Amino acid sequence: MADTQTRLAKARLNHSQRAPMIAEMHARPFLKLGAPSRLAFIALKPEEDGTHTPALARKQLIAFLDQFGVEHPRDDAVYHIAQIGEEEEGMILKWENHSEFATYTLYSYAPRPDHLGPDSFATDLHDHFTIEWLEAFPGRIVSSVSARIEKVQNQIALEEQISGVAHSWFGSASSFAAAYVSDGDAAIAADFDLDHRGQIRLVVLACSEVSSSRLGRIIQRFLEVETYRAMSMLTLPAARHVLGNIKDLNIKLSQTVARIGDEKESDKVVLDELLGISADLSLLSTSSSSRFNAGRAYEDLVMQRIELLREKRILDRQLFSEFMKRRYMPSMRTCRSAQYQLDDMTFRAAHASELLGTRVQVTTTDQNRQLLAQMDRRAALQIRLQETVEGLSVVAISYYAVSLLTYLLTPLAKAIHLEKTTMAAALVVPVVALIWLSMNRLKKRLIRKTGKGD
Repeated sequence: MADTQTRLAKARLNHSQRAPMIAEMHARPFLKLGAPSRLAFIALKPEEDGTHTPALARKQLIAFLDQFGVEHPRDDAVYHIAQIGEEEEGMILKWENHSEFATYTLYSYAPRPDHLGPDSFATDLHDHFTIEWLEAFPGRIVSSVSARIEKVQNQIALEEQISGVAHSWFGSASSFAAAYVSDGDAAIAADFDLDHRGQIRLVVLACSEVSSSRLGRIIQRFLEVETYRAMSMLTLPAARHVLGNIKDLNIKLSQTVARIGDEKESDKVVLDELLGISADLSLLSTSSSSRFNAGRAYEDLVMQRIELLREKRILDRQLFSEFMKRRYMPSMRTCRSAQYQLDDMTFRAAHASELLGTRVQVTTTDQNRQLLAQMDRRAALQIRLQETVEGLSVVAISYYAVSLLTYLLTPLAKAIHLEKTTMAAALVVPVVALIWLSMNRLKKRLIRKTGKGD
C-alpha cells in the first residue's frame, strides 16, 4: 500500500510531457522480418501541400483495415501494426503517419518461386492497395516499392545472386546499385527505376546469421531513403518555377536600379516598379518557402539513412551513395540554387528600395533647404518693406501733426510776429523726432510681448 502511494505521489510530480516524449522516442518501431518473404510499400501524399491531416490519414487507414475486418488503431496513433489473416499465410501491415504523408507496408511470408526473375511478383502484394480504395481519398502515390527478401548461405552465394538479378530482375543497368550493408552480413540491390507496374524493385539478400530485427532495420532504412528522396524531389518543380520567374524579374530589377541614379526619372514611377517587383518576389517566396524548407530536411534524412546502411562495395557495383551523388544531388543543388537566388534577389530589391529612399530623402532635404532659403528671403523682404512702411508712416503722421500744430499755434505766431511758414519749419524736427521715438518704443514693447507669449 505504501509503495503504491509512493508511486502515485511521484507520478503527480512528473512533467505533463514526460511520458509523451518517452513514447515519441519509441514510436514507429522496426518490423522483425524473416526470409524468404515479400514486401510491398507505398507512401501517399495529397497533391496540394498542407492538406494531409492526421484525421484524414486515419480515416484512410480504417477504410483499408475494414477490407480485412481488422481492429482499428487508437485515435491518437501515429503508427499501427496489424496482423491480416493467419500468421503463417497472412500478412503484416505497418502504417506510419508523418506530417506530409502516410506510409503502408505489407509484409508476407507466403512462398514464392525459388529463383529471382522478372515474374517473381506475379501475384503482387500491391494488388491489396486497390484502385477503389486509393481513389476514395486525396492521397496520391509518391513512392511505391516491391521488395523480395532472400536468405543465402554465404557471401559467395550472395554475390552470385547479385550478378543474376542485375540482368534479370532490374531493367536499368546504368542506374543499378548494390552494396553490402550492416557490416557485410547482408546486401541490397535496386535501381530506383519504375517497372511496368510503376514500382521500384528491391532485393535484399541476407546471410543466415542475420537476425530478423537487423533485417527489419535494413529494409526500413532503404524504404526511408526512397520515401524521403521522393518527398525531397517534390521541391524540384517549385525550384524550376522560381528560376523561370526570377530570370525576368532580375532583368526588370537591374533596369529599375539603373534608373535610380538618373535624376530625370520620376521617383514615383521608380517606386511603383520596385513595389511591383517586390510583390512578385514576396509571392514567389511565400508559395515556395515551406517546400524549400521541407526539401532541405528530407535531403538531410536521405543522406543520414544512407550513412546508417554502412555500405561496402560488392562486385564493382556502384554504391547507393554514389548513385545519389550522380542522380539525386544535382536536383537538390538546383533547389538550393533557386532558394539562394530568390533570397538574394529579395535582398537586392530591398537594398534598391533603400537606395531609392535615400534618393528621395536627399531630394526632400534639398527641397526643404531651398524652401527655407526662400522663406528667409521673403522674411528679409517683409522686414525691409515693413521698415519702409514705418518710415512712410512717420512722414505721414509727422505731416499731419505739423499741420495741426501749425493751425493751433497760428494765433501765437501772430502775437510774436512769427511767420506761419517759419513756425511750421521749426515744428518739423521735434515732431518727427517725437513720433519716431514713440513708434520705436511701441515696436519694442510689442516685440517683448510676442517673445513672452512664445
